[in-house]
Amino acid sequence: MYSRLVLRSTVLLLGLLCIVPASVFAQDASVAATPPSRSASPFDQSLRRGSEAFLRREFDVAMTAFREAVQREPRSPIPWLRMASVSRARNEAATAMGNYREALRLAIEGSAEADRARALVGIAELDEVQGLWREAIGAWGVVAEFADAHASVTSAVAPRSRIEAIRRRETLAREYAPVRERIGERLRVNAVGPAAPTTDAPPSTLR
Repeated sequence: MYSRLVLRSTVLLLGLLCIVPASVFAQDASVAATPPSRSASPFDQSLRRGSEAFLRREFDVAMTAFREAVQREPRSPIPWLRMASVSRARNEAATAMGNYREALRLAIEGSAEADRARALVGIAELDEVQGLWREAIGAWGVVAEFADAHASVTSAVAPRSRIEAIRRRETLAREYAPVRERIGERLRVNAVGPAAPTTDAPPSTLR
């Protein structure tokens, strides 16, 4: 009975630890396909082709189109944000982080505050989904500070709620650490069986 209760508690804990922001699973909204236009520039056309390919999950085609957009407008952060979404869909976290940071740099240079907010949120989400809790708290803090100074662009409510959620997750992990250790030991014993008893009696001698 005890082991069942412990197992249920651990399953609950694991479920809580797997909670991540919903936006992590919904790729960047900026990747939505752009409606066609007769006057669309080559840059917009590249973005549209990439977005349509992304929605079809043709990630190689999407990445090629977004790189074309970078070549057409090297100072725009938008293609970098969309390449970050492609990299996340491919589970290429390091590449996605590099794309977000480049988008952030360009957004700051161009005073593109909405794109700056998207890049900051992407960085924080990526840290969190990888389980980099300390880094995620810091990144969400940056998002909150940016939101405080740019209330017309984004809100500080969501980033501060993410910080609190991460701190609760860390607290639960610490509190349930002994439970996980006991379960691990029980599973080990069940797998290999109890250790054979030892004796200090000297071996018998031949007469």
